Amino acid sequence: MKKIAILAVALLAAAGCVAVKVKEVAITLTVDPPDAQIEVIGQGDLPGKSYSSPATIPMPEDHAMAAQSRVVISHKNYKTTVLQLGSVQGNSVRIRLQKTSPYRLKYSLVGPVRSADLTFRDKILAVTIAPRDQHIDLKIENLTQKPLTILWDSADYTDVSYKSHRVIPSSIKMENRGGQVPPQTIPVGGSLQVSVTPVDSISYAGEKKGYVVKPLFVLDDDSALSLKDKTVNIYLPVAIDGAIIPNYIFKIKIDDVIKDQAP
Repeated sequence: MKKIAILAVALLAAAGCVAVKVKEVAITLTVDPPDAQIEVIGQGDLPGKSYSSPATIPMPEDHAMAAQSRVVISHKNYKTTVLQLGSVQGNSVRIRLQKTSPYRLKYSLVGPVRSADLTFRDKILAVTIAPRDQHIDLKIENLTQKPLTILWDSADYTDVSYKSHRVIPSSIKMENRGGQVPPQTIPVGGSLQVSVTPVDSISYAGEKKGYVVKPLFVLDDDSALSLKDKTVNIYLPVAIDGAIIPNYIFKIKIDDVIKDQAP
């Protein structure tokens, strides 16, 4: 009789009639200063969700979504810190924000077209660019009638010293930064919001139980003034029907270095 009962429960579960409760995995994030804003973004089409410190943040069960998810920690008087949710190790993380730099940068796009708001559009794609402290945000829209593939393994970032760096998109876990980066396909009429980070700026910090990213530019002292009129490049090769279109090199100019007033 006991065997029959067990078999019946198994059959009901297979038929979807028995709900099996799975324990949710989450991390606890404590931030200094405690009034910092915490927002989780990049979870597919879901809107960003805000938290307060200490925050209990659910870990997505889907590995791809966890890899794309970002925890953005911000405060008006401190540097913004971004954590890749899928790369956090352990279930408790403490973050101390650093004071903001005295300088900030103003950018424009100077290639392949000039654009004060860092936007580009042709018959194939539309791109919106937003440089951040540690990475560059991209929104890429497919304007063709065929799927568009981003060839991330060939993409790169050229810094102000003309040095080229491999990049990883935010869909890749930081611990996998040394491996081959698979392409991403944008469907017809679709778009992709992604952050790109130079691979060699990423390192593991044991005390933070996670990965840290060096800033793209040093803005902590007056040496930042030398960045004015310098340029950086993002090389973004794409393919349609297997044919590679290699000429998307987005040249970003630092138009001005602005010194913020002390609070």
